[in-house]
Order: sequence, then C-alpha cells, then structure tokens
Amino acid sequence: MVADLLELEGHVAPRVQPGDSLGRYLVLERVGAGAMGVVYAAYDPQLGRKVALKLLHADPALDGRNRDGRARLEREAQALARLSHPHVVAIHDVGSIGEQIFIAMEFVEGGTLRDWLRASPRSWREIVTLLLQAGEGLAAAHEAGLIHRDLKPENLVVDAKGRARLTDFGLARAEEEPRSPEGEHVAPHAAVELTATGALLGTPAYMAPEVLRGGPA
Repeated sequence: MVADLLELEGHVAPRVQPGDSLGRYLVLERVGAGAMGVVYAAYDPQLGRKVALKLLHADPALDGRNRDGRARLEREAQALARLSHPHVVAIHDVGSIGEQIFIAMEFVEGGTLRDWLRASPRSWREIVTLLLQAGEGLAAAHEAGLIHRDLKPENLVVDAKGRARLTDFGLARAEEEPRSPEGEHVAPHAAVELTATGALLGTPAYMAPEVLRGGPA
C-alpha cells in the first residue's frame, strides 16, 4: 500500500515501493514522473498483464489544487475510455486508495518521441510516417469530441514496434451537446471544462497561436 509521501520537484509524491499493492495491482517499478503525477509499472494478476499506473502528486498545503488535480486525472481516464485507436494509449481502469486516485493504462514498451529522435539519426520519411500516425490518433480524439490541448514530444510515445501512441490527456477538453431540463439541445459542442475561465494550460512552446492569444483551441 502507499506508506507515506516523498518530496519531489516541489510536489509531494506518493511513496510506493516495488511489491506494494494498489487495489488489485502489484507495483513493479517506477518508470517516470511529470507535473501531475508519477507513473509505475505494475502487474494485474486478475488479467495476467503488465500495466502502467499513474498516481497523482499531492500537495497538502493546496487542497484546492489537489481537488483540481484529482478531477483532471479522472477526466484523463474518462477521455481515454472514450477512445479505441491503435495510436492512442488505452485505459483499463480507474481506482483509489483513500484519497489517492490512480488510473491503470496500457503499458507501452518504448520511449517518448524526443527519446526516439535522439536515439539515432532518422530520415524525414521515418519522421513524417510517425507524425502521420500521431495525427491519426489525434483525429480519432477529435472524432470522439476531445481536444488534447497539451500535445508535445513528451506526450507522444513510440512503442517497440515503432508506432506512435498518444498519451497524457489530463488537459483534454471534452465536447458534448448539453441539454435543457426538458431534454432539448441547448448549444452544440459546448465545452465541458474544469479549468477557470481565461486560465492558460499546456506547454507554451507547443501551444497553438490562438491558445497563446487566449482564444479557444
């Protein structure tokens, strides 16, 4: 189980050791960390497969931000659950241990796009092929009514077969058609957002110009 907390890059990260259990999942090792959480490789004995568990960073001094972070993690799970595409990392489960929320995702053997580019010289044809695959995954997200809003090399994984896989939908915006109490459509494609109006979220170096100007993605 999660025994205590660990200071990490200005956040308080859950301290999880190999052999600990999160729900039915057995933790194997830590594989990465980001602004929102820590990712562990784990084993699902019920289905006999390796998974990736993403746990949210905690900051006891900022309860409001914790609530927002938990909501974003749940939103990432919901967003990915709506997608089934060969170039999007699949989500399997959402769980919690006390206040600790985690999502269980498909474990992808490989590295980020940045890792892939640095590993060896790549031809322009290889790069274009990979980015076209990423575009297909992004198009599938759009078809499902989702806008990623934080697409960058670190959120694009290249698996062991050389396929591009989109991940980290924590800042995704879900689009749906809200209805009035009478069941009538009010306005098509109204954004369902947990972000404060005017808040600028994402990575500035990779933002679309209209987003940097404060407009909609």
